[in-house]
Amino acid sequence: MKYSQLKKLTVVLLLASSSRVSAQVAAAAPAQEKNNLLKINVPALFFKNISLQYERKTSRKNSFALAVRYRPNSTIPFQKAVENIIDDASVNVGLFKVGNFGITPEYRFYLGKKGAFHGFYIGPFISYNHYQGDVPINYNDYVNNASVKKTATFLGSTNSFTAGFQLGAQWKLSDKIYLDWWILGPNYGVGNGDFNFVGSLNGFEQVSMQYEIDKLKETLPIKVIKSKTVTENGATFKVEGPWAGIRAFGLNLGYRF
Repeated sequence: MKYSQLKKLTVVLLLASSSRVSAQVAAAAPAQEKNNLLKINVPALFFKNISLQYERKTSRKNSFALAVRYRPNSTIPFQKAVENIIDDASVNVGLFKVGNFGITPEYRFYLGKKGAFHGFYIGPFISYNHYQGDVPINYNDYVNNASVKKTATFLGSTNSFTAGFQLGAQWKLSDKIYLDWWILGPNYGVGNGDFNFVGSLNGFEQVSMQYEIDKLKETLPIKVIKSKTVTENGATFKVEGPWAGIRAFGLNLGYRF
């Protein structure tokens, strides 16, 4: 074999060997994990709630999350239990309907060595929620020397702004699937709303209605009735005051991308 041919063969073999080594190194290098998680709260679906959360890793042990939830206007679950909690005959729980929309930004601090998306975390958050619904209130009329019970359905909505912190834990179930458990998330803030009933009320009914609205101070989450108006054409009341809640027991199934 001539020297020039030997030289060319050597160069070809060196290039082939270099390509093979580079391919082996590339195959051995782990794929870079993505920084995004999209999750859905599975138990919330059984209560007619659609609750989604997007989480993005911002540093090795921190992330930012944004949750959105929606519930169409419908009857409340566990009506018997709610009746026992309210314990007020003036509120007809069976006819009560509620829907809501909420948005909750949250910043998470992961406590474990594995960093963001893994293990226990603390997440300060703020939350805005809009509730709309039907509030049926029982009142009395006086007909033929006898008391007659009637029901007035007040239509309205309430807005609340709260702040709190979420305690939770998150686990990697597979390459792209995660489970996020909201253990406990107490929050506190303020709320306000307006509720209206349109209908004919005689003098006796107006007195009864005023009495029943005043009793709502003991049953509504907002304890302060700012004002009320009762006339022969219906009734209205406005509420304003402190608002407390707990964000807990959420099991969110997530996809990493």
